Amino acid sequence: MTSKSVSWWKAVFRVRDLVCSAGCALAAVACSSGGDGTGTEISRGTGVCGVFTSEVGVDDKFGQESGLFTPGDPITFKIAVTNNSDSAAALGYDGCPPIRFVVFDRARRAVFDTLPDGTACTQLLRNIDYAPRETKEFALQWDQTSREDGRQVAGGEYTVNTRDRSVECAGALDRTADFTIRQ
Repeated sequence: MTSKSVSWWKAVFRVRDLVCSAGCALAAVACSSGGDGTGTEISRGTGVCGVFTSEVGVDDKFGQESGLFTPGDPITFKIAVTNNSDSAAALGYDGCPPIRFVVFDRARRAVFDTLPDGTACTQLLRNIDYAPRETKEFALQWDQTSREDGRQVAGGEYTVNTRDRSVECAGALDRTADFTIRQ
């Protein structure tokens, strides 16, 4: 990665202890997901994917989890991915950001997307390594503007979809959260 792309990367995502390296196996592992009743989704399956879980959060401008926002206030979307095993594990990604954040309005139209359709990603594959029992948080602050025209979105109900783009889990760590912007 160039110095410029590393700067961009850090500006888009706060990732604790991010370790990138080129190369990973190009094998997709079949995973299924289920809940444990606590709001934490658990990925179960074979291979490396089965040891990971993820949780989504939506925070206000004070860093507190919230579901109700004032128009114009920044909203932080985050997903925490945890390696629940006693062994190190890694998830492999292409050259685009590892997590895709998409905000949908009540009519299920995408009003914001960090990786719009047609975005080209490099073919360089890299791993994000996790120590045993380690959690990494991926976060993005959204200013409530539309991807179409850059204007403030209307008040109403929204859903954020945090999409894991790893080769191994192929979406098994995806999570959604609902929130409301006041009228």
